[in-house]
Amino acid sequence: MKIEQALITQLMILLNVKNGKNRPSEISKELDITLQGVVYHLKILREKRYIDADNKITKSGFDFLYNGLNNIENFVHSSLINIDASLIWESISDDDVNGGDRLYLYMKDGYLHATKKGKKAAFGKSIRPTKKDQCAGVTDVNGIIPVNPAKITVLLLENIERIGKIYEYENSVVEKINNINYDFIGIVGELSRIITESRKIDVKFEYAAIESSFEAAKRGFSTLVIISDRLFHFALNNIKELQTKNPEIEINFIHV
Repeated sequence: MKIEQALITQLMILLNVKNGKNRPSEISKELDITLQGVVYHLKILREKRYIDADNKITKSGFDFLYNGLNNIENFVHSSLINIDASLIWESISDDDVNGGDRLYLYMKDGYLHATKKGKKAAFGKSIRPTKKDQCAGVTDVNGIIPVNPAKITVLLLENIERIGKIYEYENSVVEKINNINYDFIGIVGELSRIITESRKIDVKFEYAAIESSFEAAKRGFSTLVIISDRLFHFALNNIKELQTKNPEIEINFIHV
């Protein structure tokens, strides 16, 4: 499938029109393309009757937009499949295998395993001989590897200057923790460390806890991250970026 640059530009302009932006200057700023370019493509869209004289999308324009975006989605999906097929995946081999053996893939304890036995939803081909319990390279992967749904809960602590009696506040924190389902706890900052140490709470991630929580969630483990409100503001941009890269991961925020 061939996707022309002009088609992509026209679809993006038409999408902006559909969303209420009908001034060329608005669209130019939104898409970061020249005003002359926007005017040129609007003229083409108008000639094709995809927009009307007031730069509003028409019925045929909506159909063109819908079909065009679907074609791009199919192109991206097929491209990702081709890329995935050419990648070499790391896995823990459950068996002695030879190069070229078909291996079935599944997740166990957060790690990808490969086995010659049984049938799983995903499978691939061993790239070389590998002993049992060693790292096997698997290529030509097909299918979907099932991963248990996981989520991240961020427990936001009060800033230290707003806390009265620390022992009473710790009780409130422990009460919240006891009502949250999680596999691992991560902490950010000194206050969260003091509280978890004081109450003998087992902590899995002490550094890069935000990043580790997303990595754990991708592997099927739900994580609780404890952080003060002050430090949360410094981490917010990082969290938003990770959310954008991992939209399938649910994240919830709870204040204490």
